[in-house]
Amino acid sequence: MRKGLCFVLVSLAVAAFFSCSKTENGVGVRDTDAAPSFVLSTVKSDRISLDNYKGKVVMVEFFATWCPPCRTAAPEMESIYEKYRDKGFVVLAVSIDEGPTAVSAVSKFVKEFNITYPVLLDDGKASRQYQLISIPTSFIVDKQGKLRNKHIGLSPDFTESVSKEIETLL
Repeated sequence: MRKGLCFVLVSLAVAAFFSCSKTENGVGVRDTDAAPSFVLSTVKSDRISLDNYKGKVVMVEFFATWCPPCRTAAPEMESIYEKYRDKGFVVLAVSIDEGPTAVSAVSKFVKEFNITYPVLLDDGKASRQYQLISIPTSFIVDKQGKLRNKHIGLSPDFTESVSKEIETLL
């Protein structure tokens, strides 16, 4: 009985992990939609506005430090950022961690994964504006500040797919 229950739980966890790996274009994200603006704090209390990045291609990445797929995605995000940052691309990671330990958890995450792009703390408004339903979720914003694509979850071809999108927008 115990083995059967364990198998079912593991199967459900694996299915949930991969079930949220999809790309949405046109479903809640239209090329005519302006990316919702936000001004958020970093773990160092700097304030960053999405509007400051017009003229660049931006990936807004919603994540949490306790999320296993988000932890898997972190090195991939850093790799994508390093590859395109000198060409007019930036990643703005937005942590949805909450509570009194959020800042320290996010700071530890940044150090653990050697993240060099800006990491922001969600105030609750940004995730609502972007209609966040799952993490990790990435939004691609073009140079004019319009939403171009949305990736929910971490698919096996995430880096390749996102790289192609970025290259067409740069």
